[in-house]
Amino acid sequence: MHKKTRIELIDLAKAITIFLVILGHTTGNLDTPLYRRVLYSFHMPLFFFLAGLSIKPVPIKSWGEWQEFLRKNILALVVPYLIWGVIYAPFSFGRFPKLFYASWFALTDIGTLTSLWYLPTLFVARILVQIIISLLYNSKKLLFTCGVMAVPMFVIGFILPKIDGGYPWNFDVAFTASAFILLGISSRQQVLILAQQTGTVLFTFFAISVVLFLSGTVLRADDLDLSLMCASSYGNIFWFMFNSISGSIVFMLLPMILNRIAREGIRPFSVSAITYIGRHTLGIFLIHKNLLQELILPFIRDYISGEFFTAFIGSCIALSISIIVCMIIERYVPQLLGQFPVYKD
Repeated sequence: MHKKTRIELIDLAKAITIFLVILGHTTGNLDTPLYRRVLYSFHMPLFFFLAGLSIKPVPIKSWGEWQEFLRKNILALVVPYLIWGVIYAPFSFGRFPKLFYASWFALTDIGTLTSLWYLPTLFVARILVQIIISLLYNSKKLLFTCGVMAVPMFVIGFILPKIDGGYPWNFDVAFTASAFILLGISSRQQVLILAQQTGTVLFTFFAISVVLFLSGTVLRADDLDLSLMCASSYGNIFWFMFNSISGSIVFMLLPMILNRIAREGIRPFSVSAITYIGRHTLGIFLIHKNLLQELILPFIRDYISGEFFTAFIGSCIALSISIIVCMIIERYVPQLLGQFPVYKD
């Protein structure tokens, strides 16, 4: 039962987060309506934090183990990146060098899906995190040490000088991403313990975290910067960290409360549909953006008024269609989603 609760919690959080990602993509890359600045203040840090919650810290001790680790991550992250980068980009052999450079700026230049920056960044961050885990595994307080190591990773990510075109494979952003992953690894036990608290405790923590998050985002209004983690552009570092942490806490407590209501409410209900979304965030991430911006939003804007309401309805439609497309791809061409099943004769 403990394992089931843990998986449901992470999948619920991922499902909520991917919807927020879709909602953030209802405008252009540099547009700055308040709701988009609020979303971008925390949603990508939360994604990397959730990646950390999903990682069991196990050391790699041999070259053979490193080869297997790299093989799995190349298949899961690099292969989908290259495939979808080619699918979305207008074909030209001259575009391949920038596709392999893999920075957000390079993806923008070649006209492919700019959201793909997340995959090479996560790949590099996973390597950095695994190196740290392997070096520190004999530590008596491994999880605590991982949390401590997040600090220098943040510092490196923030102080690396900016270069034209960004770093290859978003190397600078990967340090910041790895810091959030390390925080996820170090917080795993505390998150699971908190998830088992009473509804009163969860609601109390949720209310406090919402107040803190709103004070750092909505209440600051025009003073709130647009944080573009993809471009290593964080605005004010203090507020970036404040909003990343408080926003992540809000949207970790929300699935805890939802899970509690589903199991213990007056009318218990299943969250399987939501957890299904959480298990398919990569496919949804790869599919939704062009569908949303080039097809759904232009169509519904003829029938629906109001910027945020249009964005919300469009995001719901994009999520629904993306899930269906994911189901079809997963059934017939799972390799497009980084899945390489072993077929038996």
